[in-house]
Amino acid sequence: MSEDNNVYPKPSYAWYTVALLLLIYTFSFIDRQILSLLGPAIKADFGISDTEFGLLVGFAFAVFYTFIGLFCARIADSRSRIGLIAIGLFLWSLATAASSLAKNFVQLFVLRMGVGIGEATLGPSANSIIADSFPKQKLSTALSVYAMGIPVGSALAFIIGGSIIPIANQMPDIAFWSFNIASGWQKALLLVGAPGLLLTLFVLTLKEPARQGQVAGQAAIPIKEVFAFFKSKYKAYTAICFGVSMNAAFGFGSVVFLAFFFSRYHGLSGSEVGLIFGSISIITGPLGLLFGGYIADKWFKAGKKDAHIRALMMAPIGFAIPSIAIVFVSDTTLAWVLLGISNFFVNSPSGVAYASLQIITPNQMRGQIISIYIMSTSLIGYGGGPFAIGFMSDYVFSGESALRYSYLTVALITIPLGILTFLWGRKAYMRAVDQENARELEAQNA
Repeated sequence: MSEDNNVYPKPSYAWYTVALLLLIYTFSFIDRQILSLLGPAIKADFGISDTEFGLLVGFAFAVFYTFIGLFCARIADSRSRIGLIAIGLFLWSLATAASSLAKNFVQLFVLRMGVGIGEATLGPSANSIIADSFPKQKLSTALSVYAMGIPVGSALAFIIGGSIIPIANQMPDIAFWSFNIASGWQKALLLVGAPGLLLTLFVLTLKEPARQGQVAGQAAIPIKEVFAFFKSKYKAYTAICFGVSMNAAFGFGSVVFLAFFFSRYHGLSGSEVGLIFGSISIITGPLGLLFGGYIADKWFKAGKKDAHIRALMMAPIGFAIPSIAIVFVSDTTLAWVLLGISNFFVNSPSGVAYASLQIITPNQMRGQIISIYIMSTSLIGYGGGPFAIGFMSDYVFSGESALRYSYLTVALITIPLGILTFLWGRKAYMRAVDQENARELEAQNA
């Protein structure tokens, strides 16, 4: 298929699609991460440990998000991606709002599974839609704009949470049937989940773009062939999946316990942490993400076939020093400065990672390959990161500095592993770019 812009939607409509998908992605991260700020109150109500809280925020979401994502990717590669997103958005918003009814740890755990199941529809579908809406030379930028849902959603989760907590605490209790929504964190979840139900209607205004690439128009490729293709380029795919997973393990794990960290070591309330970190993150997160996409596109246009791997590797190199230094800093202002620098680089790989996968993957495999990437980053990063920090805080280290040492240990493990993984797969990725370009050229001439 030609790379001519005429085979893609009009730029104005393509960017409208990205904007709406960005809004949906933002809501997904608000619903996903709001528990991070509400953690101290939930811990107090349910009497759970740091480890249990890490499981609640991490694996409760990540396991179902991962494996349902594989099934959703099959649908995204052959059926309506718009319909899949609409169903998922409604489900995860409903599960978030219903979390306000949880009476114990187990019930909240199950409802967080529901959030994971719903959100599993978004990644493969949205990335496939965007890849069919832009030529490759603009893809990293487009996907980086979409991926701003990660830092913007995370930031808004803290800002909204920090603003809603005082409001929710002042709201009258809501009682019906045998349910009683009395705690501030319960009311906050209800207020955060409800708007997503209305947003579902806007999803239905989107149109499916034509599928681009040499296998456009065919049915989804059998799973066996997808894994065979993955195996043929395993080193390139593994470098991206595992390398970014190391970034996510520290980045997401540390954010989950951010309210605990600043409460224990800097004496700040959850509301203060939410408003301050949210204000920092909503600036540094998108800037870092756009910077990563810009650098990757610039290097790729200059003929550097390893451009995306280089851009991904900038992240752990950039956040290494500030992420380690913050553990030893007692000055609260300096701690926020270091966190802002770290957050800039932590967010830089998001759009680049998706673009790097799209560039070396045929159209009809994109959703499924992305689901493998999501499986890796979810289980290792979103699941393993919070669990590792919580477990170390409870069982490996002791005393008031336990959480500090847990942060430090995870950083010292994940940062070097991430850098080494990207270096290990760099040349393999370059070969994969050549192979996919040759495959597309052959399809054009057929």
